[in-house]
Amino acid sequence: MDAFYFGPRPKPELTRMMDKAGYRIVHAHYEKGILASVPTCGAVVLHWKSKRDQQVIEEAKAAGLPTMVITAKLADAYAARDPLADLYLEEPARDEDVAVLLIDLIREEQPVGASATSSHQMKFAA
Repeated sequence: MDAFYFGPRPKPELTRMMDKAGYRIVHAHYEKGILASVPTCGAVVLHWKSKRDQQVIEEAKAAGLPTMVITAKLADAYAARDPLADLYLEEPARDEDVAVLLIDLIREEQPVGASATSSHQMKFAA
């Protein structure tokens, strides 16, 4: 299962950790509509810098994809919150933390059965 990573290229260590767990990080530059073309994507990671990055969260939510935001502007990212991401991490975020939380986020969103529904709960990590 892929995780789309928007922002600076993910560090090799993060990519290795995700590969070892059976997930692939796909580095991408945001273009409107890009998430509609990746229905097998397990999650979206966004390095949030300003309110204009909110478009990525909106598109991910419309596609039913869980979102992780990594930002040095945590208060600003949360204040922009329409809609909210599933998980917010404050920079600098350790690769180990990103990998563990991203894998958990992907696994939470995978339906257990045909009638499974997912509940989105706001999470914050420091």
